[in-house]
This record gives sequence, C-alpha cells and structure tokens, in this order.
Amino acid sequence: MGPVEQRAADDARRRVLVCTPFPPRLDARHGGKATAQLLLRLAERHDIGLLCLRGTGDDPVDPEIADRCEYVEEVAHAVAGHAPRRLVWALGVLRGLPPWATDCRSADYAARLERVLGEWRPEIVEIHLQVMAQYVGAAERRNLPRILVEYDPGSAWAQELLTRTAGPRRLLRHVEVAAWRRYERATRPRFDTIVVFAERDVAAVQPTAGGASILKIAYAVDVPSRPLDPEGSGPPAILFVGGFAHHPNIDGALWLARSIFPRILERVPEARLEIVGHEPGPEIRELAGGAVSVHASVPDVTPYLDRAAVVVAPIRIGGSMRMKVVEALALGKALVATPRAAEGVEAIAGEDFLLAADDDELIDAIAGLLLDRDRRRALGERARSWAETNLGWDRGVEDFERLYDELVDAT
Repeated sequence: MGPVEQRAADDARRRVLVCTPFPPRLDARHGGKATAQLLLRLAERHDIGLLCLRGTGDDPVDPEIADRCEYVEEVAHAVAGHAPRRLVWALGVLRGLPPWATDCRSADYAARLERVLGEWRPEIVEIHLQVMAQYVGAAERRNLPRILVEYDPGSAWAQELLTRTAGPRRLLRHVEVAAWRRYERATRPRFDTIVVFAERDVAAVQPTAGGASILKIAYAVDVPSRPLDPEGSGPPAILFVGGFAHHPNIDGALWLARSIFPRILERVPEARLEIVGHEPGPEIRELAGGAVSVHASVPDVTPYLDRAAVVVAPIRIGGSMRMKVVEALALGKALVATPRAAEGVEAIAGEDFLLAADDDELIDAIAGLLLDRDRRRALGERARSWAETNLGWDRGVEDFERLYDELVDAT
C-alpha cells in the first residue's frame, strides 16, 4: 500500500468505544456470541476500545478480541445473592430501573467510563444492550455520537411474559413491564441512532425512541469451515440451547420440556431432550430427570450440537433473530423453529428448516425428523448450503461503517 492509499485507509478508520454488560467471548454460550463476532470484525478495520462489566465467575474478554482492540478494560462487578438481590431489584424499580438494568448498575463502571472518554477520546460511543443505556449520560455531556445496539427490546418481551403469567407473580410482572417502559423512555431518546436486528424490534422501539433514528441491520453469524453431523449420533436427541438470564429462553425451555417433549416420547420412546445453557435457574434445573438432561454453562456446546438429531428453537416471546437459529443453520443441523424464533431469517421454511407455530406442529415436525435420518441429513445439508451463501458479518459491518461515517460527518 502506497502513502496515499495508507492515508486514505487511516482516514477511514473510526475510533469507537464499545460498552457491554459482559466480556465478549467468541465461545459464548448465549446470544453474546453475536456481539463478540461483530466486535472482532469491526476491530479488524477500526480502532475499537472496549469497556465491559465482568461478573463473578465470568471468563475474561476473548484473547483474540483483546489482541485486536486498541483498548480493553474489564470492570469487576458482583451481583447480590438471591434474597438481597430481590431487595436491590425493588429499590431499582423505584428509581425506574428494571431488574436486569439494576444488575448492571455500577459506580465503578460509571467512573471508568468518564475517565476513558477523557483519556482515550473516542469519536463514537456504541452501547450494546438496553441495560447499559443507563450510562449514556457521560457521552451525552461530551456531545459524542451515541449508538444503542438493541438485541431484544425489554418492555416488549416483558409484556408478552405478563400475558403468560397467572397468580401472585402477575403483579410482579406488571411492575417489571412498567419499569422497562419508564427506563426506555428515559434512555432511548438520548441516543443518535438505535440499531435493531428484526423488523418487529423497529415497531417495539419506535414509541420511545424520541428523536433517535432506528436502523435495522442484518443479524449474522460466522460460518465455520466445516459442518457438524447432520444426522446426529446415539439415541435421537432434541437439543435446546439458550442463555437463561433471558426470560424468552426460560419460557421456551419450560414449554418444550413440559408440554412438547412428553408427547414426543409417546411417538419416539427412545428420544432424549438435552437443554444446554448459561446460568439456568432452579425452574430449569428441576426439568432434569428421566429422558431430560440439563447442562449448565458448559465450556463448549459443539459436542451437544454435533450429536443432536434435531435442534429446536421454541421461542414464543421477545424479538430479534436468534443466535441459536442462525448458528444451527450454519452448522448444517436439522432445525425446527417457531415463527418468532425465525423472524428475519431469509432461509426458506420447509426447505432449509422446518417452521412450527404450536404444540401440534412442533410435535409433528420434531417426531418426524427423529424417525427419519435421511430427512434430517437432507434438511441439514440444505441449511448449510444456504448459510454458506447468505450468512456472515460482511454486510452488517458495512452497515455499521456507513452509520459511523454519517454520525461523525454530522458533528
């Protein structure tokens, strides 16, 4: 590259500070894997700083990401135990913070952010997940361009969860919905742009966006060099993968284990259900027994995916595309997904994966695949072929880069 080309390349690089509620890991066992992959791609082309919370027991920032970033800092943050945590949540709600945002509240993080903005001097501040929007004030006071990357709008899934809740807990859900709405109204208008990954999320964010523009960017996943076994191995296993700090995954796992799987066993007695996820609570752990296994915070989900006969995404609430969906397609696995889980996926339902909207459709689709190895293989191979052509972060990275240019040029 000559001197002129080098100067042009340097001018195209942006200095972006990224704020996250966890250390990004390429081996993450939850949707944060998408954040990690995107961050790695951006750091190849821009000067990226990373300031993240690191909870007790969390692994550090992925070494590959840390090596690519210009600046990385982790802020240690411990969450209170079960009983004290509920008191902290209640106090947070009184301040207009939903429980998850309260869990991410840290005076140390706020102080570090102020220092980093003064010393590292980014051009843009990019905050990932609504729970971290509470820190927008530091960038706002410096009149820096501000981006909120919203993966799954909180008030939307909290409202849907409310409709599925009965008894005394329903009142608590009402309080949580109100807290999310109050928090979103207080934070979203303070951003210049809010990035979402599904059309449903545009509608969910719009009422509280204020003057912030909303940009939909294609959700993606890195396609591994080799697919996994499209048929699976051993007893026919159904696999559900999800991070259980997120209510839509809890709802999906409970629905699958309590309502769907017992009826599948009537048709396929040798079937097994494996639930794999980060930080499962008591209601998920209690599902284990008999033909159901719960695997908590495993170091690598690949062995479970490889031996699974069918990967299932039984999501009924929430928005955005799901990492579990696009990852299953990229790995060449037979996938059954609900319409909500597959929203925004451009793969063809019925050809590249199976779509099932209710109990009966899920049971028919899953049982049919468990009983037909050839069909599983054909479905997995078509899924892999589609992923090789359509997935990957190139288009998404270009969309972020155009956004960076627009925001910097406007200042």
